[in-house]
Amino acid sequence: MSLPTIPRITPSISINRTQVINMLLASVALEEIGLAHIINAEGEKIQAVLGTLPGLSVKATSISGLLSVNREVRRTLQTIIKNQMLLQFKLEDIMDIFSTPTLPPSPPIYVKAGSAWGVGTPYGDGGGNAQYFTLLNSETEKTVVLGLGATNIPVGTVHLLRQGSNLLVTFTTDFPYVMHQVHLYVGATIPPFTAPGSFDYKYPLTPDGYFTTYTFTVDVSGIPGTIYVAAHADIYKQV
Repeated sequence: MSLPTIPRITPSISINRTQVINMLLASVALEEIGLAHIINAEGEKIQAVLGTLPGLSVKATSISGLLSVNREVRRTLQTIIKNQMLLQFKLEDIMDIFSTPTLPPSPPIYVKAGSAWGVGTPYGDGGGNAQYFTLLNSETEKTVVLGLGATNIPVGTVHLLRQGSNLLVTFTTDFPYVMHQVHLYVGATIPPFTAPGSFDYKYPLTPDGYFTTYTFTVDVSGIPGTIYVAAHADIYKQV
């Protein structure tokens, strides 16, 4: 024998907790309505055999016939009582769900993953994984990998976009990585230092949280040729 399988429901149904509870309560109410109709029918059966049901002339011809009908009605009512007990249990379970508070989700936990740089040209000896890249005068847009550690593990991107006299530099990380602080150098020459804390631009000034994207707007009207960019991010990983 094989295990039973649940058929695929199409289209998929998406309902929230409150809607589920309301549907369960409605199912109890509908079952109660059905039982009420059965009880009413059994009552009319007794009326019919007694000859008191309006519009019908059929009635029991003997005491034994009346007792037989009474036994059938009693059995039906016993079955209804059993169903009522099950419905009572079902209703109590539903009310337990209703009274149980929904706990808020636990806040995410982040652990430090290391430093990430916009992948380009390494600084060389002593620079760690520090590197820079360029945006040529003929280029209006460019995207490079935001690489973590010495092996440049891809954790996001750095996107450059010329917009008039400004250069928009957007840092973005992919799940499960987030940023704690970002540093940016934009100039007409290779960055003279590798310490990101010495760069002209950083966000936030005092790290106090985590984010997955941030855009710097830098005035590059004074850089007529190639733009040199060094983009650094302190990376954390959600666990």
